Amino acid sequence: MNEIVRITARHVRHAALAGLRAVGGFRWIAGTTWRRRRVLVLCYHGVSLQDEHEWDPELFVTPAFLRRRFEILRDSGYEVLPLGEAVRNLRCGTLPHRSVVLTFDDGFHNFLAAAVPLLEEFGYPATNYVSSYHVVHQRPILRLTLRYLLWRARTRALAANVFPGQDAAIKLEDSQQRERLAASLLKGARTLSDDREAQHAWVGEVATRLGVDWDNIVRSRLFHLMTTAEIAEIARRGFDAQLHTHRHRTPREESIFRREILDNRRVLEELTGRPATHFCYPSGDVDPVFLPWLRGLGVETATTCAVGLAKAGDNQLLLPRYIDTMAQSETAFKGWLSGAAGMLSRRDS
Repeated sequence: MNEIVRITARHVRHAALAGLRAVGGFRWIAGTTWRRRRVLVLCYHGVSLQDEHEWDPELFVTPAFLRRRFEILRDSGYEVLPLGEAVRNLRCGTLPHRSVVLTFDDGFHNFLAAAVPLLEEFGYPATNYVSSYHVVHQRPILRLTLRYLLWRARTRALAANVFPGQDAAIKLEDSQQRERLAASLLKGARTLSDDREAQHAWVGEVATRLGVDWDNIVRSRLFHLMTTAEIAEIARRGFDAQLHTHRHRTPREESIFRREILDNRRVLEELTGRPATHFCYPSGDVDPVFLPWLRGLGVETATTCAVGLAKAGDNQLLLPRYIDTMAQSETAFKGWLSGAAGMLSRRDS
């Protein structure tokens, strides 16, 4: 019943936004003082180099999709600000009209390969929140790679015992069976502890057994993060690399949490020569216990996955964002840009 209510509410909101858009409501709201006192922080993750967006359209967008979003920003007169500048203006009440910030999470190689050329073409600044462990240790992200491999082999049916612990035959066209097998394979890889070479070889063996071209995935760096040299390069080209923990985790023990931030900061500041004082919660995992720890570490802002426009009264360590994905319609995107969707949400009512 709750799911039915949520779906109905979503359809009602979308219909309301479509109606507002049709009568010019988006343009009017975008020009109001109410909107000027707010900034929309947009969030992206990966930009697809091959077919990653077909596998996970919540995580990857295509370059064409991103280009269209940037065209909307440009043609509708939105002011794209660097994160630090936007936050300072937000505090001081000096935001320009139609303020927007662009953020990308995780530090994927595809940011440099696919997003940076578009950002430079449009003249837009952006912040990339980078988890630095896989920057230093260049291997594909295990969890993503295993899930993708199984998706690539989705037309296959696996006989029992193709993989350790797989006692029954599996139809890989079934997404739930794929996810269960991916979790089992990930668990198996992690029994290899921190032996990165052994883990890499194990994932390559999984690809071979599935009949997937492992060399192409590694060569194309579909699930690699940027290298140390590439982080330094994006900084030289004017883009911001900021905190996302070293190992993409948010431990509840203070000493371990502090180490995550300090290790992350050390790597990024050595590579960029700039202060790393802005943070994004990995996987949107927020706990009130983190806030004093972050303040003690000199973190100025932290962004979440809670949807909304940021305003001056918000806790700067709990800033909302709009996570833009292939699943988001152009009407919804324009609705959040203008502020109309924020007006309709309970958060900004």
